[in-house]
Amino acid sequence: MRTEIRFAGVGGQGSILAGEWVALAAHNMGMHAVQSPTYTAQVRGGPTSVDILIDKKEVVFPRLTEIDFFLCLAQNAWDVFAKQLKADAIIVMDPNQIQHITPGSQKIHRVPIIQITKQTVGKMVYTSAVSLGIFCRLLPVIPKDVMIHTIESNAPSGTVENNINAFNAGWKSVDGIQPESRNELAKALAAVAH
Repeated sequence: MRTEIRFAGVGGQGSILAGEWVALAAHNMGMHAVQSPTYTAQVRGGPTSVDILIDKKEVVFPRLTEIDFFLCLAQNAWDVFAKQLKADAIIVMDPNQIQHITPGSQKIHRVPIIQITKQTVGKMVYTSAVSLGIFCRLLPVIPKDVMIHTIESNAPSGTVENNINAFNAGWKSVDGIQPESRNELAKALAAVAH
């Protein structure tokens, strides 16, 4: 089963690291996975993304064409990377960072990821782990225990506990959040902007 995932944000938010860890977790499960980061010329603050493709079969065509899961942490990243989404893709966006979206058929989970990271561990470097908790909870391609093991095995020395705490905060953050119609949310955000 081919699964297409995109994490997007700005440089320094950990989107690329999240993609690396998803690909590693998939490999640890015996699946095929490729991840492809995209950077803009602006290193810090510029839009970045990482595309991850997971499949039980060998990956022959590594480009994403129908994204199943899209998590976005910044307005400029939304503007550049909110495309190639399946009609029923799961979309997660940080409502404190993104105030304008284009319409579409998908449902959106508005989760204040940056705020959760600050409140849980106090350092933005753990945003990737919060994002991974949300990803694993909403798209059960990588089981929670496999992702936790991947984090424990790959997090820099001295950061494992904070990464696991951040992952668990992300996992729990979707409790009680109802996905909203992208079309309706786009209209509501446009009305507020005017």
